[in-house]
Amino acid sequence: MVPIASLTGSYSQWIWLRCVLRFRITTVSPDVAHLGCTSAVCMGQNGTVAFRRARIIRGLIVLLFSASTSVLHSEETNTGVTVYSEEQAHKGHDLYEVHCASCHGAALEGQGSLPLSGATFRTRWADDRHSVDDLFYIIRTLMPYGQPAILSKQEHIDITAYILMVNGYPAGAQPLPLDPRILNQITIRPQQP
Repeated sequence: MVPIASLTGSYSQWIWLRCVLRFRITTVSPDVAHLGCTSAVCMGQNGTVAFRRARIIRGLIVLLFSASTSVLHSEETNTGVTVYSEEQAHKGHDLYEVHCASCHGAALEGQGSLPLSGATFRTRWADDRHSVDDLFYIIRTLMPYGQPAILSKQEHIDITAYILMVNGYPAGAQPLPLDPRILNQITIRPQQP
């Protein structure tokens, strides 16, 4: 998952990379060394060409992995990854006032229902286990209470962006996408003081 407050490679990426780095060729046949070439030039001494190729492949994998991680890190701010646009959050604010404020309060303080900001939000959502997709799923399938079908998915994701904004997560250039695979990669983490 890509965390909101700090970005690190996912556990599965690190396990995959560790397995790739441990990859070793233990036996080399002429078929493996150069697709059937048995000449002394291709094989070298005891199949060293195949060992060199394995090292080069491992090096390229490490380089590509490092490059992809550094690209993700460049999108970070001091408080986290920017995951929604300011325009999207403003649309979400307007929708929230019409469809959500009567239960959750004008400032998300929870007038007649659960608060969507402050300590309650941090306890429920900013626990390193929930993704933006988890929050979006609850909002789009259950809200507004008793009438979840009256809003489109885009309107629900705009409200999600507004909730993130009120809770101090920074806006960026791109709006939150509707793709659950992407939203599932964004972990909601506690804000750094």
